[in-house]
Amino acid sequence: MKVLLDAVHPADVWMFGAVEDRLLAAGGETLWISRPGKDPVVELIENRGRPHVAGPEAGTNRRTLAQELLSRDLVVWRTVRRFSPDVILTRSPAGVHAGRLTRTPVLYDTDDGRAAGLLYHVAGPFADMITSPAATADTYGSRHRKYRGYKELFYLHPSRFTADAAILNELGLSPDERLFVLRLSALTASHDFGERGLAREHVDLIVERLSSRGTVVVSSESPLRSDLSALRVRAPLHRFHHVLAAADLVVGDSQTVCAEAGVIGTPSLNCNSWSGRLPYQIELQERWNLIKTFKPEDHGALLRELDCVLDDPDGARATQSRRRAEMLDWCGDPLDDFLALTCALAAPKRGPE
Repeated sequence: MKVLLDAVHPADVWMFGAVEDRLLAAGGETLWISRPGKDPVVELIENRGRPHVAGPEAGTNRRTLAQELLSRDLVVWRTVRRFSPDVILTRSPAGVHAGRLTRTPVLYDTDDGRAAGLLYHVAGPFADMITSPAATADTYGSRHRKYRGYKELFYLHPSRFTADAAILNELGLSPDERLFVLRLSALTASHDFGERGLAREHVDLIVERLSSRGTVVVSSESPLRSDLSALRVRAPLHRFHHVLAAADLVVGDSQTVCAEAGVIGTPSLNCNSWSGRLPYQIELQERWNLIKTFKPEDHGALLRELDCVLDDPDGARATQSRRRAEMLDWCGDPLDDFLALTCALAAPKRGPE
């Protein structure tokens, strides 16, 4: 089976990378469409040692994002014509559009759904199959399939990810030192316009509190100001999830990173204006209590929760581990269902084998 993997975000590389590993093990053939200029998308694909076709440079505002989408449509369409995949796996509109134009089956995955606004509406209606976490309240018609779990479990399920404690030594820390991660998002994605994250004064208060209890490392999509640049995490990009696993607490305004920390088993506090609007986040918070989300105006509540974790980090970690085990027992491994859907969608084009 030939599969085209369309990646526009680092989480896409991690998620589809887990799918690719299983496809390659079964004798499949894959090709990536990458996205230069968007965090480490290209670097992560190349770190896997996999071939990719570079899409256009990532846009940073409405005008350049619209230009990027049109250019990416063309790149993906040309790649489909040349590679002739049996199925396209994507979380972006370009992969869907190219599939529709070439009559190639497309599986479009989304955990934001209609909450993402225009991003969903220019993609979902044109896909052959839409997949989403079971937490999704909306139904996207007869083509919609839900899987138990979250996209983060595709690559962080314990059957594929084992935390490496050696990361502490790589960061220059001893095993008994406290480690805290601050993750700052650029909020420049198409669905993030008008959204808000952590304000500078709140970042300063968080760093002050965390620094008094241990070592703080900062992961940021944007350049850091001089007083924070010395705190930038020094681990290689492909080792970042081990940093999250080793941390006593993760705080930030990135929903993906905070969800990753939550499913790994690290207490996680997320603060941005998406709080309470994304179904998978709501489930992670209200059903499993694996993350806590706050709106920017609720920064006081965020700081109080941060202080609670810092007062008993070992207890918070033990509670997180128990809740994670309950979540994993419920959802199993979502990758199995996703692969079955991928193969079923590709089968009509492949024909009998």
